[in-house]
Amino acid sequence: MSKMPEMDYNRLRGRITECGLTQKECAEKIGVSEGQLNRKLAGEFAFRQDEISRLCDLLSIPVTKIGHYFFCPKS
Repeated sequence: MSKMPEMDYNRLRGRITECGLTQKECAEKIGVSEGQLNRKLAGEFAFRQDEISRLCDLLSIPVTKIGHYFFCPKS
């Protein structure tokens, strides 16, 4: 069985910064702990669909760009 590729969340981190938020503020606004968000951004855990939805709303990420931020494999 093949392993899921690791995702690159650098664009997502950049978007959080562009929106003027810290990771802590972002985590609070989407209802997760700062530690959980950091571990998800590090690729230790996958983002749940509801978290992706809340992040898209918070960071004004259009539906057509979800893959650009959440499903971009590390090269």
